Amino acid sequence: MKCGFCMSACPVYSIDHRESHVARGRNMLVRMAKDGALATDESYRDSLSCCLLCGRCEAMCPAGVPSSAIAVSARCELAGKRGLDASQRLIYRGMIKHRSAFAKLARVLSWLPGMSNREGDPVRHFPDIVSSLFHGMSVPRLAAPFLSRRWPQQIPPQDVAPIGKVAVFTGCIFEFFMADAGSDMLLSLAKLGFEVSYPHDQTCCGLPVLSGGDLDTARAIARRNIEVFSPYEHIVTGCASCGAHLKRYDSLFGKDDPWREKAAAFARRVEDFSEFLVKRGHAAAARRAVGGGASPTGEKAGGKPKVTYHEPCHLKWKQGVGELPRKMLRGLDDIEFVEMEGADSCCGLGGYFGIAHPDLRLAILAKKVDAIRGSGADIVVTACPGCLLQLMDGIRREKLPVRVMHLAQLLRGGY
Repeated sequence: MKCGFCMSACPVYSIDHRESHVARGRNMLVRMAKDGALATDESYRDSLSCCLLCGRCEAMCPAGVPSSAIAVSARCELAGKRGLDASQRLIYRGMIKHRSAFAKLARVLSWLPGMSNREGDPVRHFPDIVSSLFHGMSVPRLAAPFLSRRWPQQIPPQDVAPIGKVAVFTGCIFEFFMADAGSDMLLSLAKLGFEVSYPHDQTCCGLPVLSGGDLDTARAIARRNIEVFSPYEHIVTGCASCGAHLKRYDSLFGKDDPWREKAAAFARRVEDFSEFLVKRGHAAAARRAVGGGASPTGEKAGGKPKVTYHEPCHLKWKQGVGELPRKMLRGLDDIEFVEMEGADSCCGLGGYFGIAHPDLRLAILAKKVDAIRGSGADIVVTACPGCLLQLMDGIRREKLPVRVMHLAQLLRGGY
C-alpha cells in the first residue's frame, strides 16, 4: 500500500515528518532489505526503532497491512543476523526472562536509601545517575514491599458471598513499581466476591523482549506463562500493553508448532480489567464495594473532581477495547467525567522507544499534556502502567496540579 493514510495517524511522523519513520516508508525499506537491495546499516536500524508499535497505522490502513507486526518481524530478522548486543542479552535473557532473579536484585536495591518508597533520602547524585540512564525520564521508586510480598497466591472473597473465580496477570510495573495500584486491582475483584488467583511464578509478558527482536526468548516467556495460567478459565490484567501481547501469544509460534493452539486457547481467556468488569456489569458494584462511595478528598470546592481519560494505544488499537473504560467512568456518580481532546492519541512512551528517542518521546508527550491541561481535569486516569509512567513524567515537567491514576485506583476512591 502506498496511499499514505498512515501518515495522518502516526505519532512519530506528526513530529519529524520523515518518510522512513512512517509505515509506508518503513515497509518499503523492509521489502528492499529483504530483497537485498538495501544495506541493513545504522539508518535502517533507526527506521525500525522509530516505531511505537501503537497500531494506529493498522487501524487506518484500507488494506489492513499489519505494519507493526512487519516492523517487529524485521527487528527479529535483524537480531538473528547480527545477534543481540551485550546489554540486550543481559536485559532480555538475564533479567526479564528470569524475573525471580531480577526480583532478588531489585529487593536488594530497594533497601538503598531513596531507591524505594521507604523513608530516607536518596544516595547523593544517585537519582541523577538513574535519570541519565533513561535520558532524563523520571523513574519511580521501587515498591516496598513488592506486590507479590503483599498478597498470597489465593485471595478469598472479601466479606461477600463468592460469585466466581479469576486469575490475575499483574505485569512487571505493578509488581515492582506500582504495587499500590496492583493491590487496588486485586482488592476490587476480591471485594466483588471473586476468588482471586495470583500466581507468583508468572513472569513478564515478553512484549519488551519481542519488540527488541529476541523471538526465542519471547517464546520461552510465553510458554512459561501459558503453563502457569493453564488451570484458570478467566485471566485479567490491568496492563493494556501486557493484555495486547498476551492476546496474541499464538502469533509467536508457527502453524505446525504444538504450542500455537495452547497459546490461542490461553489468549481467548485474557481480558482487560475494565473489559472484565463492564461486560459483566460489575463496574459500579466494584466502586461501592471497594470505595464505599466515600466523599473524595482533594476535590474542587463545591463540586466533584473532574476526571479525564487517556486511552492507551494497546487497549484501543490492539485490543479493540475503546468505550468500556469510559462506560465505567461515566457510571461513577462521585466524579465528573470530562473527555479530553485527542484522548486516543499516543502518549509517546512505547517501551524502549522512549529511551532510545527521548526528543521524540517528549515532543509527543507535550501534545498529550496540553490536552490534559485543556480538559481542566483534576485527575487523569488510564489503563496502562507504562502510560502512567509517561503521564506522570509529563505532569511533573509541566508542574500541573493533576493526579495520574490507574482505573483500579479510581475505583478504590483513593483521590
